[in-house]
Amino acid sequence: MESKNKDIILIVDDEEMNINLLEAYLMNDYQIITAYTGNEALEKVKEKKPDLVLLDVMMQDMNGYTVCDKLKSSPETQFIPVVMVTSLSGREDRIQGISAGADDFLTKPLDRLELKTRVSSLLRIKHLHDSLIEEKKQLRKTNEYLDNLMRASPIATLTIDSDQNILTLNLSAIQLLGYGKDELAGLPITNITGGKWLEFTDKKDYETFFVKKNKEYTPMNVSTSVFKGNGNKIMIITLQDRSELRGLFITPVKEEISEKQDFSGIFLESGSIYLIPNHDSDEGYKIFTNVVKSGMQGLCITRQNPEKIRDKYNLTKTPMIWLTKNRIHGQQVIDPSELFKIFPTVFDFINKAQDGIILLDGIEFLSLFNDVRSVVKLMEQTNDTIMASSSRMILQLDPEVFDKKEYHLLKRWMKLISSENKEIEQPT
Repeated sequence: MESKNKDIILIVDDEEMNINLLEAYLMNDYQIITAYTGNEALEKVKEKKPDLVLLDVMMQDMNGYTVCDKLKSSPETQFIPVVMVTSLSGREDRIQGISAGADDFLTKPLDRLELKTRVSSLLRIKHLHDSLIEEKKQLRKTNEYLDNLMRASPIATLTIDSDQNILTLNLSAIQLLGYGKDELAGLPITNITGGKWLEFTDKKDYETFFVKKNKEYTPMNVSTSVFKGNGNKIMIITLQDRSELRGLFITPVKEEISEKQDFSGIFLESGSIYLIPNHDSDEGYKIFTNVVKSGMQGLCITRQNPEKIRDKYNLTKTPMIWLTKNRIHGQQVIDPSELFKIFPTVFDFINKAQDGIILLDGIEFLSLFNDVRSVVKLMEQTNDTIMASSSRMILQLDPEVFDKKEYHLLKRWMKLISSENKEIEQPT
């Protein structure tokens, strides 16, 4: 074992012969440092931070009891094990040592086996204590991080104890509910749920009503998570106003038909999603343009600038939604982190359109801001809705962006359109 990895033992004695004897017993297993006076011992402890101290009682400048008392009185050194080494064996001497904070006693002349056993036992206890202290530090840092994260979160978040009393609310929750900073802390959750207790368990995305300060009953999308903090169970609650979770409202319109369009043999059956696995998005837009210019109502959800798409493909009336984090005046926009808005937007269009078509170009962009499984779940939900409608969808994506498993999950129930020959393949 390298010396830098060995436990450090400080031997304190004003007799060099005694130090040499203890060092000879322990040097093979531990890193040894020495001190010949009480004052020197205190300096060495401060400088070297030993893991254990073997301390002689009878010394000229400062006796061992005083040194031990000083070590145990300091927060920085109070948990270092101190073994008093003494030729005194009387009851009063041991009581004095215990009063000074000594962890153990060894009586001269020393027995080598007893010495090594006592030292090993105390070091094992110290390491367990050090590990516990380190775990507490890490837990405290984690809790502080989570607390700061919760407070800064744009999602309304509050915590309650097992009796369902409100412990904390972040700024977003205070603003959402309309209360002052300290008006709700300590009150039962029933004060803002219309008298209803919440189920104290892990639960995702369910609806319940919350009462704002203005007495307005508001349907909230609620998720809860239970964990143990400081020995007690605590539940974290996130709230989202259901009205804010709705998608965009779409008015289906038809493009003006100036000339007959060439479909090149493509027939897009209603109730299906067609996948174009191509990094070049032009193919999907050409098919979509041909279809809407034949008289079908369309909706384009795109990562690209809608104005450039309109100019390039001469689409003047078809509603377009831009997947972007910027809010553009006069343009319908969905932030890519607001994945939950896409399905209700598609659903609104499908309910209004007769024999409609939707182009979705930007799944890769959505996967940057959302878990891929959430994106897959969105497409499954969309597919179920399209299957029961008179509309169809073209999904264009670059398969190289996803790993094989993710890509398979996305395409497993879609029909593939080959970009080379425009043939439609049934899902495998």
